Amino acid sequence: MSKAAYPPRSRLILGSTLGLFMTGATGAAVGAVLPQWQLDFGVRGELSWYFNLLFAGAAVGILLSSRMRRRHPWLSLALLSEGVGLGILALTPEVWGIFGGAFLLGIGVAIANFHCNALPLDLYPTGHAVVLNRVGAAFGIGAVLAPLLMVGLPWRLAYGLLAGVALVAAALLWKAPPPPAPSPPQSSAPQGLLLHVLGATMAYVSAELVVSSFSGLYLRHLGYDPPLVGVLLSLFWVAFTLGRLGLAPLLAEQPLARLLGLHLLALGVALVYSIPPLAWAFPLLGFLLAPTFPTLYSFAREAIGPHSATYLFYAGAVGANLIPAAFAWMPQGALGLGMLGAVGWMTLATYFLRRRHEASSSALRP
Repeated sequence: MSKAAYPPRSRLILGSTLGLFMTGATGAAVGAVLPQWQLDFGVRGELSWYFNLLFAGAAVGILLSSRMRRRHPWLSLALLSEGVGLGILALTPEVWGIFGGAFLLGIGVAIANFHCNALPLDLYPTGHAVVLNRVGAAFGIGAVLAPLLMVGLPWRLAYGLLAGVALVAAALLWKAPPPPAPSPPQSSAPQGLLLHVLGATMAYVSAELVVSSFSGLYLRHLGYDPPLVGVLLSLFWVAFTLGRLGLAPLLAEQPLARLLGLHLLALGVALVYSIPPLAWAFPLLGFLLAPTFPTLYSFAREAIGPHSATYLFYAGAVGANLIPAAFAWMPQGALGLGMLGAVGWMTLATYFLRRRHEASSSALRP
């Protein structure tokens, strides 16, 4: 396909923005809809299969993304898969449809997340920081609106609306240009550093997802009103969006040291789960966790090489799905302690990554 055949850049940017909006929306929606699924389908721990099959689909999607040398028509088909998966969630009369929809949703979201992050950077050779901030805002806006949709509308209708947005994004990204040729791995990357980055990524994503997905159930268990719970879940993502935009300059110098400081503060905030009258303050975690993935992503590209992106998305998929699946079986009264443990694990993983990087840097000095 010649360059003249590519769609206008503005259309591709809008499509990528909607694709990332959908990534945020589908990830945040489940936190608000889990109590409704439990009530409508009469299940509890069985909903762990939603996360397991979402992970299976995401693993397939990341594998396809890493090998994708053409975005046309595959990126649009991935968003079509996302829309079909959401449509199944909206229409299924049985809980098994939730699981089948999750697998298709996982494939679509993984491919869209991978390439809708990369496509704007390919289209703008300079000004990456501005582009990344706008991309992060689209993710955050989707995550803010989804819990409100799930609480304010019948959840089936809300999922149907999200399916429509996915189809619009698929149309906008039709004939998207291919990614650039892959660069060879950097042989000078410190041995073992990648494993620490992956561990920190998996721990972070699991902490983000369990807090955003299970805080609603825990607050309902504590007696908080459902409308207030929906507002608090949205405020988590409002704080997350503000953190992405506001904390990035803070981490420009000494990123790992300052990221560890933010995680220590987050661990302190997570203690509110053990104090029921203060549990409403958990949205502050969104602000403190927000810059984690961009910081780890940028660090990995610089210290290890661009090829590390695929591994980071795999680690993120494991953290986003397998760990929350275990939480689905946890008694609701124990969720607060479990979420505190998830934030503590993330903080510990960041600490070990910083130590490993410092040790590697010292070994390379003359």
